[in-house]
Amino acid sequence: MRCSIVLACVVVGVLATGASAGTSAADRAKLWADGVEFVNAVHAEDPGKTVEADLAQKVPARARKSLERLLDLDDDEEGLADALLVAGEAAWDLDLADDFGRVRERLAAVAPDRVEELGVLVSRDRFVVRGVGGLGAEYLANFADVFDTILTGYDKVFGFAEWSKVPGKKLRVRVRLVPKITRPPHFAPQFKYHSEIDFPVADASAFNSPTPDGKFLFYGLCHELGHVIAMWGNRQDQADHHAWAHYTGVVLVEHLAKSAGKKKHMKPLRDVKWRSLELDRKTIEKDGTEPSTKDRAGVMALLLALHDAVGPEKIGAAINHLDAEDKRLRINRVRYYTFAELRDGLLAVCKSKRDKKRVRALLD
Repeated sequence: MRCSIVLACVVVGVLATGASAGTSAADRAKLWADGVEFVNAVHAEDPGKTVEADLAQKVPARARKSLERLLDLDDDEEGLADALLVAGEAAWDLDLADDFGRVRERLAAVAPDRVEELGVLVSRDRFVVRGVGGLGAEYLANFADVFDTILTGYDKVFGFAEWSKVPGKKLRVRVRLVPKITRPPHFAPQFKYHSEIDFPVADASAFNSPTPDGKFLFYGLCHELGHVIAMWGNRQDQADHHAWAHYTGVVLVEHLAKSAGKKKHMKPLRDVKWRSLELDRKTIEKDGTEPSTKDRAGVMALLLALHDAVGPEKIGAAINHLDAEDKRLRINRVRYYTFAELRDGLLAVCKSKRDKKRVRALLD
């Protein structure tokens, strides 16, 4: 029996029995968080066609009652602020926006100086954005509009069918306000039950890109979604040499500059001047780079050649085909691919002899 099923059985056993639960703030927060963990663990083992919006109803009654008791504790209860932060994290893990809001309101009354740790949450159909460190609701709503536009662009260009490493779960973006951006946005693969992007920003007034000091945040967001969709090789051998996410990133930046650049929330995003497929195409042609898998430049040339040969929609269809078969490597449920698998996927979805011949010429 797999570990998550074992965990789920243990948790449901505790929740279903009449065992005495602790009465401290920490105990009540833990019982609530364990209930959320149980729902996520069971779903991850057999997602079927269940979506995250359906999971809220599956939180055990004992866990939900524990949350209510936590919220009812007196302001001077020992450890209440810490416990509320635990409860808020759990609500975020299951996209329980209403519960997150109630926890945040209680935290504001008990420890207003810690509300920024919990942050603000915006939930949309396919993702949840959380802003921490002092970002406001208006900033988060605008950021969510941008993210929604990017996903719609990916739908149009590639048509990827499943974004989360756990089917049915929404994507997460944790937007952190920091004094200075010292590391770029990155896909954080360590979370057990959802795919999450860590996204630092240094300006709480508006989402602009590039930043005054040259950070391409819009491209970075498009880029990291490439990692969410596909990692390559394994942990020790990054078979794409980090080229895949750059390829999908510049494709989306270029596409959205043309298709959505005039939208109000997209106007401050001007990365296409420095990050685009056309610029990479010129570099590859200038350097005479041949398609290969030996280094980053070669892989980028290979992906560009496939892009031109069969089109990005076929590349997306090949990934969808491989996902449906679900036979390739997963590490902590994150999907890893090889170029041999990409070849097989493309040969399965390309119907014309001409396209199949082009795929074999590039990937055999």
